[in-house]
Amino acid sequence: MSLATALGREHGVPMRLANLALEEITEALNRGWGDRDSSTFMLLETERANVHIAVPRDRIKQILDEDAR
Repeated sequence: MSLATALGREHGVPMRLANLALEEITEALNRGWGDRDSSTFMLLETERANVHIAVPRDRIKQILDEDAR
């Protein structure tokens, strides 16, 4: 990601979303979250918004079971 954004800057390519993604990835890595999946971005956003999103585990299982049918 950093190589792509660096090359884009060097060649004057507008890469607003790529730069934003790089900032998010960098923040996650700086927090030691390198082993997490793409939900890391949602975690960063909910933390910044100071909200807590919670779904009971049994409800998640129910939804997944319904989707499997």
